[in-house]
Amino acid sequence: MGSDDMKESTTRQILAREQERINAIHWYHEFDFPCGLKARSHGEVESHRTVWAFIERQLDGIDFTGKSVLDIGCWDGKWSFYAERRGAARVLASDDATQNWGRGEGLLLAKELFGSAIETRLDVSIYALDQLGETFDVVLCLGVYYHLIDPFYGFAQVRHRCNERSVVVFEGDVTTGIRANMAQIDLAEHSLPIFLPTPEALANLLKAAYLEPVSQTFLTPVVDLDHNRPPLPSNINRAVTICRDLFKAAYRKSMPQTSLAAVSDLDNKRARLPPGITRAVTICRPYHGANETHFYRPPFGLAAYDPRF
Repeated sequence: MGSDDMKESTTRQILAREQERINAIHWYHEFDFPCGLKARSHGEVESHRTVWAFIERQLDGIDFTGKSVLDIGCWDGKWSFYAERRGAARVLASDDATQNWGRGEGLLLAKELFGSAIETRLDVSIYALDQLGETFDVVLCLGVYYHLIDPFYGFAQVRHRCNERSVVVFEGDVTTGIRANMAQIDLAEHSLPIFLPTPEALANLLKAAYLEPVSQTFLTPVVDLDHNRPPLPSNINRAVTICRDLFKAAYRKSMPQTSLAAVSDLDNKRARLPPGITRAVTICRPYHGANETHFYRPPFGLAAYDPRF
């Protein structure tokens, strides 16, 4: 065997070992690494890809160049690496590794394989962002708020990580199947959204946290629903299907040995979800001034942004 053949064989062996390292991880995000190495999401991925493409279209309109970026609930780091590619000067990928199945292995391996300079903190939940002690130019909170028992406290923690010029991006489930300005909170089944707001309720809650929504974009067109309206249009039915596929995929990934009977039982539990569910990207700016939401002094340190208090 010639020297070139030996080098080629050695390279193939090295790449095979690297791919084995990748395959040993239970990925949520998907990546194409250098040298043809690939990480693929486990479970039902088409609905994930639909949502990821939707998010990316909205982020494409944000200037990351030279900015500091905080990615909250980063998981495997898809959006942290995206911000780095878009020219961010500094990216902090944060998560509470005890709250997902990956424990951070995917994020750390992806950082290694990309040769990335992002920073990582895998011991910080959205409720503990004060541990960071600094502010950021762009704050990403994607696929997080609907898992929260106390979303308002989470939003307040996000507000404290903002400077005067910050852009804050939230993404998650909303519904038009309940009365406007209302939200459903369901603590009985964590495979479903715990916090499911209407678009209006989400915007109002963000405003209460001194985050002013400047745009809200939906994965599919939204329609206001009530008991007197005709059946759901096909586009809303599609949104419901996408979201339910996401829930089913997450459930199967977190409990890979679950029987079909248990999955069917979860489908029955999903029947409690209101119609008209879709995903929304809500872009905010930090707000400073008299906030009509609060007649009394607001909690969670938010009074710092209101001259009345």
